[in-house]
Amino acid sequence: MNKTKWIPLLRLIVGALVIELIVCNFSGWTSFFYRNRVVFDNVGIEGGAAISEDSDQYLVPDGILTLYIDDVNMTLHNLFLAVDFSENIPVSYTVSLTDEGNYYPYYLPEQILIPGIPRSFYTNVHPAGKVKSIAVQLVVPAGSTVTVSGVCANARIPFLFSPVRFLLILGVFSLCHYLLHTNKWQTRVCQGTGQQRIITAAVIVFLMGMAWLLTHVNPICITSPWPHHRQYQELAEVMAEGHFYLNTVPSEGLLNVENPYDTIYLQANGIDYLADYAYYDGKYYVYFGVVPELLLYLPVYLLSGNHMPNYVAVFVFYCGFILAVFALYREIIKRWFNRTPYFLYLILCTLTVCCGNYLFVIARPDLYDTPIMAANMFTVAGLWFWLKGKYSETTKGRMCCLFVGSLCMALVAGCRPQMLLFSALAIPLFWKDIINKKSVKDAVSICLPYLFVAAGIMYYNAARFGSPLDFGATYSLTSNDMTKRSFNLSQTLLGLWHYILRPPVIESDFPFIQGTQIESASYMGRLNSEYTYGGILASNAFLWVLLSVRSSRKLLREKGIYILTMISVAVTVILSVVDVTGAGFLQRYMVDMIWGIWFAAAILMLTWIERAMNKGTLKTVALFLIIVCMLQAAYGFGVVFGNGDLSVNVRTSNPELYYYLKELVRF
Repeated sequence: MNKTKWIPLLRLIVGALVIELIVCNFSGWTSFFYRNRVVFDNVGIEGGAAISEDSDQYLVPDGILTLYIDDVNMTLHNLFLAVDFSENIPVSYTVSLTDEGNYYPYYLPEQILIPGIPRSFYTNVHPAGKVKSIAVQLVVPAGSTVTVSGVCANARIPFLFSPVRFLLILGVFSLCHYLLHTNKWQTRVCQGTGQQRIITAAVIVFLMGMAWLLTHVNPICITSPWPHHRQYQELAEVMAEGHFYLNTVPSEGLLNVENPYDTIYLQANGIDYLADYAYYDGKYYVYFGVVPELLLYLPVYLLSGNHMPNYVAVFVFYCGFILAVFALYREIIKRWFNRTPYFLYLILCTLTVCCGNYLFVIARPDLYDTPIMAANMFTVAGLWFWLKGKYSETTKGRMCCLFVGSLCMALVAGCRPQMLLFSALAIPLFWKDIINKKSVKDAVSICLPYLFVAAGIMYYNAARFGSPLDFGATYSLTSNDMTKRSFNLSQTLLGLWHYILRPPVIESDFPFIQGTQIESASYMGRLNSEYTYGGILASNAFLWVLLSVRSSRKLLREKGIYILTMISVAVTVILSVVDVTGAGFLQRYMVDMIWGIWFAAAILMLTWIERAMNKGTLKTVALFLIIVCMLQAAYGFGVVFGNGDLSVNVRTSNPELYYYLKELVRF
């Protein structure tokens, strides 16, 4: 056996171990050399009553317990709080100090003690000279018991070997080594061989497994305690009864008020209403797209008598999206870029489904994200079937694929109607074929599904709101009167900036990306907005490849997909205008539009790869992809664990996971 082939792997493992054991445990190594370790024996207690005379347990009636130490007079590097709590929950605390540079006490940032995470009980401090006094204020549930065993200064911080962190570092090193220091991957093109299919299936299963884990990072989305998040479940019940309006009877106040859509007025006058339901002509309705209802919620209810949870529905549609992306990219490579290395195909697919905007949806799988994710799945699947049908070698296969592709595209109208704009991609794909070849069968296969779906949706709309073209979103009892929204150039320009171009707010503290509330000092009107994490173009490093569209234009035209690429970008821009006009600025709405611009960037990346192969500079493209993968991972991490939304975030709904990860990046 050739032992030298194992040397690179050993080097990668050793390098990852060095990073894990030395760099990631920097505080542990430095604390080993601290002198003057002290366990204070003169800790004062305020706010707690000792349970017995010699007990170190204190009852805290008001929820605030303060530990204070006077006459410290020493150099202080860290503190260790040997405390325990009767309730196994995270506890916040604040340290205040006086030192040689500060006569009066000053407060350090709030920290969190997490039972089960030993390193959270240690904190590094950086005073100005020797410390004179210390105070630690603990905030606990009122009436709980706190055990104070002691407070230690300059303690030895325990080493922490994290298998997760080590494997992540090793994975990054391995990816860099494989792409930059080996050549085998360059010659293994994407051909759809049996071995490649097995690998692709394994990657897809892995991504689905990760998606399932992500659906659980916010447990509050699993329990879904909000009454208005049961709308799909309620719709299943009334559909089973044979009607579309909900059984809940509106309050007399709502029935008699002049403008029922001014919810601020309703709240100010104590008028009961169901938030985020559609209200029309004295009845409540569900305005969210009906296709997810017909595909999942209603069948599950009819077959089992139980309701499908929203997070399961989002997960199912996200898995369908993953499958569709892998299939579509394989078809694109097969038709136009058949020299693409297989490994880069896997990276491209993984980057797409792990885009931070999609991770935002799968990490908080609620009612609102169900139709959005379904629409994305149908859009990508529709494009795949269209391409497969366009190049099918048999008439039957072509007509079948075109029909199914159009059916998927048409079903988008029953999920997120505005995303039906992606059907415009049929123009560059089929216009010449239908006009020049006079293919009536193809035209019928493409158009007929739209007619079928349109008939069903128009009937559904007319039965609820009296008009076949009224989807009912304007009747939503939400934070603003949707019936009065209209096009506004100033708001549109703000929408283009915030949805596409605004850079994310990056900070030095975990999770490093800050959700920001959209505000404008110049817009003299009311903005309906939630916290966002930057525009899709500015925040997603992969999309920066769009800056090369000019240099790739010739190759795209030779392949006949330049117009397809440009229309895809245009749809994204148009959708941003539609969403800001119809509803406002919301992070999840970016998932309506991001597919168009991402699809265009994926095509441009494939042109990069082809040109690089011709010039022998494929490793340069690989280096770019490595950097992009790291930046995308950082953005996705920040979006998933960001704290912009106060009602749904990992810090409050899953603090154990949040602070465990925070400790992993606190060196």
